[in-house]
Amino acid sequence: MADLRLPYGKGAVELSIPDRNLLGIVEGKKAERIEFEQAFRDAWESPIGLDDPAAFFHPGEKVVFVVTDHTRATPTRKIFPLVWERIRAQVRPEDVTLLVGTGTHRSPTEEELEGMLGEIRHGFCMRIHDCDHDLVGVGKSSRGTPILINRLVAEADRVVTIGHIGMHYFAGYSGGPKNILPGVAGRETIETNHAQFTDPRCEGCVYVGNPISEEMSEAARLVGVDFIVDVVLDAQGRGAKVVVGDVEEAHAVGRAFWDTLFQVKVSEQADLVIVSAGGHPKDIDLYQAHKAIYNAARAVKDGGMIFLLAACPDGIGHEVFTDWMTRCDKPDDVFGIFAKEGFKIGGHKAIYLAKDLRRAEIYLLSEMKSDLVQRFFLKPVTNPNDVLVDARERYGERFRTLVMPHGGDTFPVT
Repeated sequence: MADLRLPYGKGAVELSIPDRNLLGIVEGKKAERIEFEQAFRDAWESPIGLDDPAAFFHPGEKVVFVVTDHTRATPTRKIFPLVWERIRAQVRPEDVTLLVGTGTHRSPTEEELEGMLGEIRHGFCMRIHDCDHDLVGVGKSSRGTPILINRLVAEADRVVTIGHIGMHYFAGYSGGPKNILPGVAGRETIETNHAQFTDPRCEGCVYVGNPISEEMSEAARLVGVDFIVDVVLDAQGRGAKVVVGDVEEAHAVGRAFWDTLFQVKVSEQADLVIVSAGGHPKDIDLYQAHKAIYNAARAVKDGGMIFLLAACPDGIGHEVFTDWMTRCDKPDDVFGIFAKEGFKIGGHKAIYLAKDLRRAEIYLLSEMKSDLVQRFFLKPVTNPNDVLVDARERYGERFRTLVMPHGGDTFPVT
């Protein structure tokens, strides 16, 4: 019997699976333990694609640090003080703005801001991006998309992004240019960029040749990002690598490192995939937790079962996602809404979920009410053992199970 403890919200769920039914546990390789401050020091002193990050700063210049929001696990409260220590001789605190890049997400709460930034938010000007207000056009992409950017970023003398690199299911990877688009971009820009998601090149872990990520890179160049500070986290959420440098070159090194940890070969697809989104904040809502479903669908047989563990304390997480799914009588109806109304942010998530439901029946253990879960064509779960019973009845005593403890950050390769 395999006794498992899977991340769920800010805690964990325990589950036991008979050895005969366990095909394997799919998770990233263990990263070498690093001392974070030393890793940062090494990255700062050996920047990628540039000579000296501190040389960018001059007295009197306006500096904006774009940081990720509450839906990301970036250790900003560790990273920013290390950067500040190295530039404070050239930059006054009153010339620094910490801008939370929310994209189209809701604003973080006071409690979330405290967790993200701690005391540093009281020592500098802090602002939260609003994708519908105070935007400036900085040009157009090669595809003709108007690049609308937060005015603070557009008018800054220096722009630095702080983020974390992981898989993104249609932009290829998070981090790097994604802190600008969608992080601090206007809604129109974000929607036009994301509307390209139907292109077959828009897939997880596909960056070069991906039209969405390429346009994000163009936006970062138009803004004039001076450098990035990105971290790759291990499966336990600890820093595994820090990269500092050029927005493209440093990001490429971080992506390659992420691949070595989290692209995982699976010998065969399973009847049942049990997947945790990875706990808080990756399962803050269904909108964010869907990344784990996307990855799990790569590991399940056609006609199989996916069991997602995601607390979703914020519920669904997006009004359009909710609207599109709750207007459907069956999952495939969402394709008709898309054909009639065109792309909308949040609607793309409904499209992906409908595609996942073509592959497998999806069970969900969460804090959401059962009727809401069912409106998204998912099967609500209160007792995880019930899922194993269903799998046994459907596939027989020797049903095969894969377990993904950190599904949002594990990319199965078959």
